[in-house]
This record gives sequence, structure tokens and C-alpha cells, in this order.
Amino acid sequence: MKTLLNIDFRETQELDDTVFTVQVGDKWANNELQHYVNKPENLFFTDEGLVLRATHPKPGLYESVRMNTKGKFSFQYGEIEIKAKVPSGKGTWPALWMMSEESRYGRWPKSGEIDILEHVGRDENNLFLCLHTETYNHKNNAEFYTEYHLENATTAFHTYGIKWTDDTITYIIDGKEVTTYHKHDKADTSHKGWPFHQPFYLIMNLAIGGKFGGPVDDSIFPKDFVIQTITVKQ
Repeated sequence: MKTLLNIDFRETQELDDTVFTVQVGDKWANNELQHYVNKPENLFFTDEGLVLRATHPKPGLYESVRMNTKGKFSFQYGEIEIKAKVPSGKGTWPALWMMSEESRYGRWPKSGEIDILEHVGRDENNLFLCLHTETYNHKNNAEFYTEYHLENATTAFHTYGIKWTDDTITYIIDGKEVTTYHKHDKADTSHKGWPFHQPFYLIMNLAIGGKFGGPVDDSIFPKDFVIQTITVKQ
């Protein structure tokens, strides 16, 4: 396989803006509470890797980080592996996920969403591995859905990834195949049920609160989502 992207954040002190865009803004989906910022106190490097830090600088204000590779790096089929450590703490909601580069079939969820990893601090060490499509998504409780318990997800680094073919997406954690979704698992095999035959780009973020993140414990901050390496092969 050919390596399309290979990044070790322990070996740099600067984010590559030819690959990543840091998103900034106050209004986001899912009733989330955070303001996404591009500040050195929220986005920085340590000897462990790239740190996405959520802070609570004053009552009613939460600041965090979201970045993506849209328009800079996307791929269709292959393997992606991301080594990361998710934060604990009620209200944290880190995610590694992918969206359609071209939005070929329209806005969410019509062009699909691949959640490589989601975790919420209110349910520590329980990982959510999901796909969303026009027909099958969380709003109608019909998405491709798996929960996976990983005992030390918040205290140690683990490698999260998918192996993506034209009709399957297999989730792999620390080299172990956890679950496989197949185009023919569900009745709708059209693009409405399986739109995963187009380039997707990567998103990495640490949300706070919202419909899935839940109530926030203000005493937990700061909280860090640490990304160590990213590898994409095709």
C-alpha cells in the first residue's frame, strides 16, 4: 500500500497549514457549548503530541479546538490510523471523524459521516464507532452503531482506525478488528444508505456539552485531547 499521509506530532512544533485548517467560531451543531478558537493556550505541542485543550476561562464560556483537512487532504478507500488519548471529565466530547469532500449527495447526512471514534466523559472508556447516512442516522435511531469498552482510553494512548473498501468499513483498535459494517447489512444499498464511495476528509475536535456530551462539570478544566500520529495508506 502507498502511504498518503504520515504525521508524527511529537516531531514538530508547528501545525502544517497545507494539511490542516483550524476552524474558529461560536455556533455549532448539537447544542454544543464550546467556542472554537485558534489560541496557543488551546492548541499546542508537547512531547506527547498535538494537544487540543478545552478551557473554561470564565463563567458561561468554554473554549476548545476543532480542525479539518477539507480542501487540503482527502482520500477514498484505504486505511487510516490515529494514535490518540481521549480526555476524561463529564461534558467532554472528543471525536475523530470524516465527512464528504464534495458533498456529492447534499448536506448532512445525505453525503455520509464516518465516526472513527467518539467518546463522552460521562461514560468513561466507552467508545462509539458509527456511520451516518441519509437513510441510517442517529436522528432516526438507525445508524450503523457499535459501542466498545476500552479500559484505559482516558489514561493511555491507543491506535484508532478504519479499513475502508468499496462496500465495507472495518473498525480497528490497537490492531484488533472490532466491528465491520457492510453495504448490504441494511436494506437500502443505494447512495442514501451507503454513500461511502467518494473522497472524505478528516476532522479532529473536542466538543463540550451538547446533546451527546451532556451536562458539564465545570471543575474538570482544562482537559486535553492529545493526537500523537496520523497515517493514511491506500
